[in-house]
Amino acid sequence: MKPIKKIIAILCVAALIAGFAAYAVWKPTPLPEQRAVLIEPEPAANERREALEVNGIGETRFYIQSPKREALQTVSVKQFGADPANENNADALNAAFAYCKENPGTRVLFDKGVYYVSGQLVLEDLTDVCIDGNGAKIVYDTGSSFFTLRRCECVEVRDLTYDWDWDKMPLGAIARAVEVKGEKNTIDFVFDDPQYAREDMFYAISQCDADTRTYGAKGTYIESYDGQNPDVVKSVTKISDDTIRVVHNGVFTHFAGNSFILRSTAYGGSLIDIYEQCRDITLDGLKLYGGTGMGIIVGEKTSHFALRNIFIGPDPEHADTRCISLDADAVHINDSDGCFLIENCDFSRQGDDDVNINSGIGWINSVDDRRTLTFEADGSMNVDAGDTVVFRNRRFDLMGLTAEVESCTRLDNGQRQVIFTEELPESVTQGCFLFNRDNTGSNYVIRNNYFHEHRARGLLLQTSNGLVENNTFYKTTHNAIKIVMDINGVWHEGTGADNILVRNNKFIECSVIGTEIIEVGTKLLEKSNHSHAFTNIRIENNEFRDICGNLMVVNNVNNFVFTNNKITLGNAFERSVGKGRFYFLSDCVNVSLPNNTYTDAAPLSLTRIARCDDPFVWLRVNAAALSGKEGAK
Repeated sequence: MKPIKKIIAILCVAALIAGFAAYAVWKPTPLPEQRAVLIEPEPAANERREALEVNGIGETRFYIQSPKREALQTVSVKQFGADPANENNADALNAAFAYCKENPGTRVLFDKGVYYVSGQLVLEDLTDVCIDGNGAKIVYDTGSSFFTLRRCECVEVRDLTYDWDWDKMPLGAIARAVEVKGEKNTIDFVFDDPQYAREDMFYAISQCDADTRTYGAKGTYIESYDGQNPDVVKSVTKISDDTIRVVHNGVFTHFAGNSFILRSTAYGGSLIDIYEQCRDITLDGLKLYGGTGMGIIVGEKTSHFALRNIFIGPDPEHADTRCISLDADAVHINDSDGCFLIENCDFSRQGDDDVNINSGIGWINSVDDRRTLTFEADGSMNVDAGDTVVFRNRRFDLMGLTAEVESCTRLDNGQRQVIFTEELPESVTQGCFLFNRDNTGSNYVIRNNYFHEHRARGLLLQTSNGLVENNTFYKTTHNAIKIVMDINGVWHEGTGADNILVRNNKFIECSVIGTEIIEVGTKLLEKSNHSHAFTNIRIENNEFRDICGNLMVVNNVNNFVFTNNKITLGNAFERSVGKGRFYFLSDCVNVSLPNNTYTDAAPLSLTRIARCDDPFVWLRVNAAALSGKEGAK
């Protein structure tokens, strides 16, 4: 036996002996209890409605109702004055939607054509209504909450295209950064398309692939959101038809020699909002070609909704000049009441995540008396009179406590003050957490989608009872899937998650900048809070191809199973010691890695399979992997 192999063998034997000795006095953490799943009864028959049955993880079942188009009275948008010849169709379309409010059971039909709209479109208190785009396109220039649904029930919006008015304000452009020699802290951006060489294109700067001109340069990540900061950007001057010169404070020095996607704005509102306890909402066959912020936001206790056959990406007719679609998330679901389906969609080229599913979490700053406390949270977390909140302690463990809200007030410092109907126990203290039980965002299915070539993460899964299956993830810049509780002072997202199954998906060239493909963990001001915030997470029968760095980094999980997956390291990225590795942090228990296949790796070693910063987890993980048995401890 070679000396190195002898040393490795001795170390392994020593670790096993130490592990077994420690195990004799160490009590394993029990598996978490399996939660009860939602099984809804089929809705009562309704001549205006049809119900879609959605079967999720385990025996989960819920129904999403939509209007039967053939049972509705049809009106044309022409009857209200909408016409492609108009300069602005906002008033006419809002008149059509107001008619629907007074006349439940209406189908609003567009004629084919391009409708220009300057202003907001609002659909309020509609019941049993279909907005049928009939292939029409809306070109809009309103950056905040353009198309809003409030308090609607059983409404479908279908076969409609939305496009941003690029003639009024381009959303993005591609440029190459060139150092200006002899000029300190000066850099030129040479634009691919001279029509977009404008001085207002530097709100956000993100490195892109120089060959494909899409988000995500392999193995590197250069980005700035300082384009509007006068302390960073001293001057922006157009010096030729295709070149903008930027004088800066030194922060852009390392940009030279790389290609970038430049944006004129980011997080500047949303295209479609679904708010205020909407129920049974379907968006089907929509095309979202551009917007200054997020594509679709769903929240405020909205439940039972379906996003189907939705395309988010640049207009194919302008694919040679338009490099981006939306400036932020494709879909952002926060503080909803869950029961939703996302299927057969194609999301790409947006400036942030594909789908972010979360419920707001509050961090208690003070307990003023036994009925009153103040907490901090971002703007997405809503607590209203009559709601029930749930408490977690400082370790993020559920405390088994709930309390009914009497009132909630926003304070001048951005925090909230809550008064409860009864006194709180002494265990509720500063540093604990609270969240709204009515906004859990649980019970969802995400299937048969294509998520690709965008700036950030694929799926952020921060709520329970989720099934993610038969999707393809290609060339995500950051994680393809992230399961997280994240409080960083700007946003407060994630209340802990249980019962998530990720199966039969393909992950190809994901996390191109070198982050792990799958990440699980808590981040309380960028640090783990040492809890088991996530339970019963299972990842099975997936294919991972062309891997850049770690395959997974996992923490804060009780019962994590990764099984029957096929891993091909590939040659798209340079080989490294940690390529394709699993890394488990110390707050993991009951971890199993049975029956996974590396198709192009050398014979597996302990370091190839997994690394961990806790020896007990490390031994259990690798014992499971080597024996092929699930549940090794």
